[in-house]
Amino acid sequence: MFHYTDGKGYKAIVSQVVWLFKAFKPPGNRPKGAYFTTLLPGTKNLNKFLFGRGCADKTKFVFSFSGGSDLRQLRGGRGEYIYYSDLDYRVEKSRQGPHGATDKVKEQLE
Repeated sequence: MFHYTDGKGYKAIVSQVVWLFKAFKPPGNRPKGAYFTTLLPGTKNLNKFLFGRGCADKTKFVFSFSGGSDLRQLRGGRGEYIYYSDLDYRVEKSRQGPHGATDKVKEQLE
């Protein structure tokens, strides 16, 4: 499972031993939640799949982790690859995977 973010979000999350992804209300009619995806770093047009236009900064950094079976699928076509938690979502050290600049994590996962 992956969570993409900008530099500010990355610094806030990585500063904690247990990663805490904060639930928020996104624009539009999507539910409040902490959002994740199965789309790999390097996916063509990743920011458009996840956020729409003008959000390239939000895919500059990525966290990867195992598990996620407790996450809910987003309704509709994007639910194929977008999941969320209604509440803030914690990822313990044992579940944490590669994280950092998206390009570097992509290289680590290849």
